[in-house]
Amino acid sequence: MKALKFTTLLLLALVSYPIGIVYGAVVTCFRWATWLLMFDTERIRTSIYLIGVRMSTLLNATAATWLTAWLIVPGSDLKFGEYFPASAIIGKAHQLRHLSKTGRWVREQLEYLDPGHCERAAKRHGLIWK
Repeated sequence: MKALKFTTLLLLALVSYPIGIVYGAVVTCFRWATWLLMFDTERIRTSIYLIGVRMSTLLNATAATWLTAWLIVPGSDLKFGEYFPASAIIGKAHQLRHLSKTGRWVREQLEYLDPGHCERAAKRHGLIWK
């Protein structure tokens, strides 16, 4: 009986997640269209930024071992996997000089898109104080 309940819940999740993602995307698109008609680009920018933060937090949680292996130097106590955006961890690692060559490249790309991004993220989440 427990196996049947587990299988049913698993199937429900496999159906619900894609439907929820599509529904969320449709609602977000309608919201953005409304904001565009109202010329409220700041709300759109904020919404896109928050989507990026959520995706970064999800990446940090699901790919922690891989991110640590590729972006942090071996022997460092700093690791990915906590409930912080990946850019905040990268900012902390940069301050401690624990970024690998690949980590420095990733940070440079993020800094090119948004100067000061990693350090601001680390400060915002209380990982660095300066």
